[in-house]
Amino acid sequence: MAHISWWLALGCCCLIGFSSCSGEPPPPEGSLSPERILLVDDANVEVILEAPPKRILSLVPSATEIIVALGRLDLLVGRTDFDLDDRVLGLPSVGGGLGPSMERIISLRPDLVIRFRGESDPATPQQLDARGIAHIAIRPDRVEDVQRIIGLLGSAVAAPEQADSLRAAIDTELTEVSRQVLGTARPKVVFLGGDPPSVAGPDTFLHELILLAGGENAFADLGALYAPISVEEILRRQVDLILTPEGTPVPQALRRIPIHRVPLTVLTPGIRVGASARILGAMLHPERFQ
Repeated sequence: MAHISWWLALGCCCLIGFSSCSGEPPPPEGSLSPERILLVDDANVEVILEAPPKRILSLVPSATEIIVALGRLDLLVGRTDFDLDDRVLGLPSVGGGLGPSMERIISLRPDLVIRFRGESDPATPQQLDARGIAHIAIRPDRVEDVQRIIGLLGSAVAAPEQADSLRAAIDTELTEVSRQVLGTARPKVVFLGGDPPSVAGPDTFLHELILLAGGENAFADLGALYAPISVEEILRRQVDLILTPEGTPVPQALRRIPIHRVPLTVLTPGIRVGASARILGAMLHPERFQ
């Protein structure tokens, strides 16, 4: 879990209000009227907001970016230390996205908190529940998760049309990158991060971006999203290219392999996944991205 936390840093049932107990299926997400909003989060928890939120605290940088892209920067009241977009730097920080300062959260009086769904931080949802603060959990592991989360947050901030437009723009960009690398030879790539080294495996958005950019993930058989890997194993797999975030140390033994440094923005599974695919495409197949 520590390795998952590193990648994301770069980068109980909670029912608010009430829902029908008649056994009938709940109304579609975002459909309650006139003021109530029903959200079903990535923990499959139904959350009913009595009114559209006016004070949102996002503990997930990619969610922060989505809210800004939806035109609702005005709703954000705080950020994490990993939210480095110039547009939110003036907001107070609550620390990390995992294990944030509850004292700071309370002082910001949010009526909705967006948090990461995972086992690495069980205290935060429990503390939010104890204080009656509504929260929804998200987990953007894959590109399809990003698209789903955009829809969820679009419903939360009453901007469904903007969310649809944003999702369509991402789909268009990803499709175009995939088209540009058609017919190219696929280099064997490893996405390397952390110290000691860890790699991105299947069921991650980074794996999908490598494929979209015309590459082959050397660790497509990894049994985890992200996991530590020995230098010897990377060499054994005869990797053609190493992708690694700016500032990440690369073991000396791996420096014989061509290395491309990627911007830290590529690590954020959010609105820039299309742009990230294009960045990787230009690294793997520069002749196709002149």
